[in-house]
Amino acid sequence: MAYFDELNLKIVDNKYIYPPVIILAVLFGVLFSFVDFHLAVVITLPLVVLYFSLLIFHTYRGIIKEIRYQDERNQALFNIYSLVKPTAPLPYLSGWAAFPELINTILGEVKTLKPDYIIEIGSGSSTIITSYLLQEHGQGFIHSLDHDEFYGGKTKAQLAQHGLSDYAEIHFTPLVDQSVGSNKYTWYDLSAFKLEENSVQLLVVDGPPEKTQRHARYPALPLLEKYLDKNAVVILDDAGRKEEQESVQMWLKEFPGFEHEFIPTEKGISILRRKA
Repeated sequence: MAYFDELNLKIVDNKYIYPPVIILAVLFGVLFSFVDFHLAVVITLPLVVLYFSLLIFHTYRGIIKEIRYQDERNQALFNIYSLVKPTAPLPYLSGWAAFPELINTILGEVKTLKPDYIIEIGSGSSTIITSYLLQEHGQGFIHSLDHDEFYGGKTKAQLAQHGLSDYAEIHFTPLVDQSVGSNKYTWYDLSAFKLEENSVQLLVVDGPPEKTQRHARYPALPLLEKYLDKNAVVILDDAGRKEEQESVQMWLKEFPGFEHEFIPTEKGISILRRKA
């Protein structure tokens, strides 16, 4: 039971409880008031049984899915700690922070690519953990863009705490209005961001927040593609969301040289690789 208690389940949404219960109660009341009590029971009882059967089935499926996600998260954490040996406590990998599945995916690509440069959109726990792997490899550097000075400052302080300041730099890049093609977007200010073109092997997109605007993360590839080398990989977090899926399709249409892989984690991860 303790295992289930730790899942922090949010399986049964109120929309699956209150409306059907209200409808059944109203139906029973109408039948009881205007027809007959026994007929009301005969009609509504099978509906009540059916409703609770469906609710139990829905809850069961939700629990099974949550257990699968928890198992994937535990496996990802195991992989992370097998790859890096932190010298200080790591940040929490939950809530707004990058989930273990995303960080595990990033580390896998870093091991394969051995990148000289990484551009990361949104700093945090992924910056710290990826820097550890770069330190172990003895090469590589992360340019992390963050629009929030407070959180960017926290990541910078954590890099220093872990002795990783030589492997990552936090660039404070406020969100500003800019043109991407024929459309206007609020995105990271790149006016002070200087990097050699075709020099980046990995782009990790985990910002800006969804609430910024529609297709908030779409500008990442159009604005940063010139920095990517011929074998570069793009990782997009929260790819299970509808707008992120639409952004990926827009990318693939605009940059047909990429192919797409979707990893069905709890939040969803999309990986774009150059076609062979």
